[in-house]
Amino acid sequence: MRRKGFTLIELLVVIAIIAILAAILFPVFARAREKARQSSCLSNLKQIATAMMMYFQDYDEKHMYVLTPCWAGDTPEARMPHFVRLNPYVKNWQLFACPSATPHRADGSAICANQSIPHFWVNEAINRGWVPADFQLHYAWVEGISTTSRGAKLASFMTPSSTVMVADSVGYATPYRVAWAQCCAAECTPTVRTEGNTRHNGGSNVAFFDGHVKWMKSTAIAASEGIQWGP
Repeated sequence: MRRKGFTLIELLVVIAIIAILAAILFPVFARAREKARQSSCLSNLKQIATAMMMYFQDYDEKHMYVLTPCWAGDTPEARMPHFVRLNPYVKNWQLFACPSATPHRADGSAICANQSIPHFWVNEAINRGWVPADFQLHYAWVEGISTTSRGAKLASFMTPSSTVMVADSVGYATPYRVAWAQCCAAECTPTVRTEGNTRHNGGSNVAFFDGHVKWMKSTAIAASEGIQWGP
């Protein structure tokens, strides 16, 4: 009996079909993986927001000081950054690391070579032993909310459900830095405001002062659609 094998044409057709299916499915799988990381990030921000609310209740409903240490004073207590103050309420340094964030050194140089200020306080916290040496900070607070060492009163937030508390960002939580959270240069460089510089599928996760957290599209964040950045 003669054995009938595959012809070269048939093999090429099968290979072409497999290649087409792979080209279609791989992006789908990548987006699915990013969705999982996005959900993990949402969980991180929800726990941080809950910790913030607990902190407020313990400190006369006053917002913590979130300015850089160089403006905070000379004593260790005055220079203690906000993420260290939250540690008693979360007990987990990994909550401050977004699984989709671009890896970086403590000074932020791998992300933003010309702007190391966002991680100035991370360096100091590591040097003082307040946080582990591999600590990563991928979330940011709205700096202008806390203008004095005592912070703003919660009663000053008239619309807490739309006021940003903490979000995906590099450095401070400003519209462009939150919208394109993988690149702090988005604040002043329009050409880097691309989907590739967003953190989660074209947008970022944002936590609000009523404790809820949600994903928002980058263009909506940049335009401050339905959200505000202070009392």
